[in-house]
Amino acid sequence: MNGMKRFVDATLGRVLRHFFFVCLRTYFGLFYNISISNKHLLQDMPGGLILATHVTRLDGPMVASMLYPTRRVLPAVHYNEYYHPAQFLVLAPSGCIPLSSPKSWPAEKRAERKEWAQDKLNDTIQSGKIVLLFPGGQAKRQAHEIILPHFSGAYETLRANPGCPVAILRIQGLSKYDKSIRDLFWSFIGIHKGRRHVNITIARLEDGLDTSLPLDAFNADLEERFNAPPHWPAA
Repeated sequence: MNGMKRFVDATLGRVLRHFFFVCLRTYFGLFYNISISNKHLLQDMPGGLILATHVTRLDGPMVASMLYPTRRVLPAVHYNEYYHPAQFLVLAPSGCIPLSSPKSWPAEKRAERKEWAQDKLNDTIQSGKIVLLFPGGQAKRQAHEIILPHFSGAYETLRANPGCPVAILRIQGLSKYDKSIRDLFWSFIGIHKGRRHVNITIARLEDGLDTSLPLDAFNADLEERFNAPPHWPAA
């Protein structure tokens, strides 16, 4: 069964991923001017975890499609988004990993689902792939990234995979709280706002993150890294 899944993923799945890549890159290229700093750091990354700020629902598709020519990245997405009828046929072939579960489920069923999702994350990392995880859990609703003290996704994943390579990814320019910088891409048809500039920066953490800390202290350390002063490339 696993062999058949790998075969389908390497054939039909690969064709679909390339198709979605072309569609997404075209869309983002039309409406956003995106720059990515240090994506070359992922080329020799032997699997691992990218921890990213969460700005909007576009984050996962944008990052995955922009990095696809460099390295395939598998976003972890919320259960409701993964199984949404309008998104499932895109997210499933792309290898996205569904997290969380409906609050209406019984506690025992939710616990089983959480264990399944964590095993899926661990297996993906240990197979040499790169997982994109948003520790904040939801798109930010304030100027700064907030990771609630009880959110344990990044913490538990790193504790289960000691020595796992880690990278921090920050998205600037996409949120309504960021400075809006635009070009004149659409000015030829009378639209003067143009494309919005988005800056994605990647930094490898050579020493990783300290999982010997309590969960709340770990989240506070990660939150501080996310909220460091923004840096825009020189013009």
